[in-house]
Amino acid sequence: MTKLIQWQQIEDSRVILRLDLNVPHKNNTIESDFRISKSLPVINELLKRNNKIIILSHLGRPSVEKKEPSLSLHVVCDHLSAMLGEPIKFINQITDKITFGEHRIVMFENTRFYKGEVDNDPELAKTISSHGDVFVFDAFGVSHRQESSTTGLMNFLDYAPGPLIQSEVNTAKSILEDPKKPLCTIISGAKISTKITLIETFSDKADHLILGGGLLNTYLQCKGFEVGDSLVERDLPQEVLSFFESESAKKIIMPTDLVCSADASLDYPQIKSISMVQSNDKVLDIGTKSIQRYAEIIKKSSTVFWNGPLGYVEKKPYDNGTESIINVLADSNCFSVIGGGDTVSVIENMGVQDQISYISTGGGALLKYIEGKDMYVIEKLGL
Repeated sequence: MTKLIQWQQIEDSRVILRLDLNVPHKNNTIESDFRISKSLPVINELLKRNNKIIILSHLGRPSVEKKEPSLSLHVVCDHLSAMLGEPIKFINQITDKITFGEHRIVMFENTRFYKGEVDNDPELAKTISSHGDVFVFDAFGVSHRQESSTTGLMNFLDYAPGPLIQSEVNTAKSILEDPKKPLCTIISGAKISTKITLIETFSDKADHLILGGGLLNTYLQCKGFEVGDSLVERDLPQEVLSFFESESAKKIIMPTDLVCSADASLDYPQIKSISMVQSNDKVLDIGTKSIQRYAEIIKKSSTVFWNGPLGYVEKKPYDNGTESIINVLADSNCFSVIGGGDTVSVIENMGVQDQISYISTGGGALLKYIEGKDMYVIEKLGL
């Protein structure tokens, strides 16, 4: 029978360490090493206690049959090795016998290259477990997935939550259970139907709700405003329509102006009041007056939770709203939490990540936790 233990007490052992090193990369170059950097503390602490480390992670969603070379963890292995200043031995096959030699760390190839991983195959978990003495789970981004390298290993080895997942869960709990008020919540995305549970969860807790992207466009359309050829969700479920008519929806802060473009190339932006958007316009960002209004709310807030950029940040100048609000947040004294997604990339590019109170490594997992979805890994870890 396996049991829950404390990771700080692990010494002189072979530690199988599940991390979330699923990072954006292109042409063998890591585009963001945010998640990699967050893995350094647990690795360094385990090494201090004379442990050997066996790292597991996935990368993307590869086909088991094809095992695309572009989704190999080799590039991540090299990057992590450089950040640690420590050589890491790369192992291609999960069945290969591990010989550390002069190495203290080894990394297996992408776990999703192995048949049975996503199906939580116990035989695969048993094979993986044979390489180690104990299992440390520190991959918050996959804490909502039952796979061989997540929950599967807990059936064969004593297991412990790492410091990162503990931090993630504690931060989420602080926002859900006892946020410092006033609380401002910023939520964006393409479809409001996929975020309505998140919005409803915060609607009772938040003092202000700010919507962005397709969520805002859909809300404006429901309120009778023209949104033209913008990203909008047409067929709304009754749950969304009911929420828009509820008392809680009054917490949604209406923008006063928007940045639009009627040009197919989106090269000619115009700032328009929300009542002046035309049928051939695309709404792509919030305008300067809206930025000022949101900024004043944030400056008076004690807690801000943000998930998703406010505009079409892939093309300038439609990233202005998002970047402006990030600067306001960075200069404020509030407790700020960024719930993953493209907002993190913008913050990194601006170089203000150290001025944000907390940036989550697991956007999807964090949202599921806040929404109250089944998080078997977290329950198993006693968090």
